[in-house]
Amino acid sequence: MKLKFTSKSRPKTVSPEVQRRERLVHRIDQQIGYVRQIIEGQRPRAAWLWMSAEGTYYLPIKYGKQVIELQKGMVSIECQNLDEVEHALCEVRGMALAGKLDEQLQIASAYIRKRFEKAG
Repeated sequence: MKLKFTSKSRPKTVSPEVQRRERLVHRIDQQIGYVRQIIEGQRPRAAWLWMSAEGTYYLPIKYGKQVIELQKGMVSIECQNLDEVEHALCEVRGMALAGKLDEQLQIASAYIRKRFEKAG
């Protein structure tokens, strides 16, 4: 592998959008790890996914404890098996990095901040 050197340095400030994306991507990476643990027979407590009585998996995407509305009225992704859950998480991760969930993240972030203001 050939190294590609650059003169870019880390920015001193990061926009709130990028911070929210990074936070969500970090949690999605954790969820991918949890799915792999489930495949290995373990039961992680903080996994987002749940299984219906019919055996279908549902995957809500969360920002903090707030479930993100992925499309109008749609709050989870339906998956037939755990491999599909892992693939869905990778797809959502890509969407977050591309900025396609910025609006939903901004809404969730505003809701969370509003709840903290009420508590204070």
